Amino acid sequence: MARRLFRLLSRSAGSTPVRQAMALVAVFAAVNLVTLGLAYVSLRNAAEQVMQANLAQLMAGFEVAASPAAAEVMVMAAADAADPAHRVFAYIAPDGRVTGNADARLSTGGVEIRPMPEGRPLGHDGYMPLIRPMAGGVLIIGESLTPIRELGRTFLGLLALGLGPTVLISLGLGAMLAARARARVERIESALARLSEGALDTRIAAESGRADDLARIGARINRMAEAQEAATEALKQVSADIAHDLKTPLQRMTVLLHELRDGLADGSREAGLADRALSEAEGAVAVFQGLLRIAQIEGGGARRAFGPVDLNALVAGMAEIYGPDAEDSAHPLTLELSPAPVVVAGDRDLLGQVLANLVENALRHTPRGTAVALRTRTEAGRAVLEVADRGPGVPEDEREKVLRRLYRLERSRTTPGHGLGLSLVAATARLHGADLALLDNAPGLTIRIVFPAG
Repeated sequence: MARRLFRLLSRSAGSTPVRQAMALVAVFAAVNLVTLGLAYVSLRNAAEQVMQANLAQLMAGFEVAASPAAAEVMVMAAADAADPAHRVFAYIAPDGRVTGNADARLSTGGVEIRPMPEGRPLGHDGYMPLIRPMAGGVLIIGESLTPIRELGRTFLGLLALGLGPTVLISLGLGAMLAARARARVERIESALARLSEGALDTRIAAESGRADDLARIGARINRMAEAQEAATEALKQVSADIAHDLKTPLQRMTVLLHELRDGLADGSREAGLADRALSEAEGAVAVFQGLLRIAQIEGGGARRAFGPVDLNALVAGMAEIYGPDAEDSAHPLTLELSPAPVVVAGDRDLLGQVLANLVENALRHTPRGTAVALRTRTEAGRAVLEVADRGPGVPEDEREKVLRRLYRLERSRTTPGHGLGLSLVAATARLHGADLALLDNAPGLTIRIVFPAG
């Protein structure tokens, strides 16, 4: 029982209900300790005063003794009637002889009381002595401290029996409440995680009969998710409408430009204008398709196509595809693959597009003759994918900006591209729950994607 409670408390140590329960138990225990302590001190003082009064009264009865012999007679009479385990009488005559039911020796610290040879046993808890000169000798009367010791043991028992079960019961109830609260919080956290991953149809199940703060939070999250889902569906519908309305005109415009170009003589001014118009039209189509693709990724629908993806095989295949381009542009393409398989849960096509974008960026923006490295490995149970180059890199203050849609560095405005490649990489990383980092390769840029532990 205690071990099970300890395990429950250990799992719930960070729970607010457990911390509150433990704080209340600590306060209650402290109040009990102080109360019982004060009561014990008060009762002990009262008992000691009663014992001192009894000793003084007994001592007064021997003050009539006028000689050592008379004192010895009176002490022997009292000693014979008393049990030395409870009360002792000892008279030390002027010549050092001891009379009574106990042997007594005076010392600088008081008196040492020992049993008489072949006498009855003494008590085990000690004595409260009263020492007084009497008839030329010294009379010692001692009252057993057993009642005081019993009082202390009684209070310790009360403390153990009263406080111990109360603490255990309070901690047990606190742990039970914490476990229930933790389960509800975990359901809310799980729902929030699914919502953040794009599963906007996620809802927190209502709990009948509950109207506490967690139930209100769950209801508000559900309302927020419903509003977000409605807004996203509306956005998807608008995007679909735009795609439908613009797809055909763009395609027709491109076809017409091709027909116009085919009818113009090569090298003429009109042919040059037609080529430029055709290039701009194809660029507009590419930008439009890229934006739609990012919107689809951020919608979370691609998660339904997730499956096991071997990053080693994916990287090796991508290196084979881009090998000729890298050779033509004098960029050595190197592979540093993990000796063990590196498998993640994801969309193979999207991850392939991520690799393609990163390799194309590296080939496009780095000087001829500089190497591009593709790496896979495992760190702390998490798969790591890296693409590193030896180009000019990205200034640290612009690394977040280059992940935005259509953002391009000033030096890249004259190179082909539309500023959507890294945006698609960032959206795909978020979809897979991976951490994306742009790091300095000294010189160059390392783009690292760390996938969640499987």
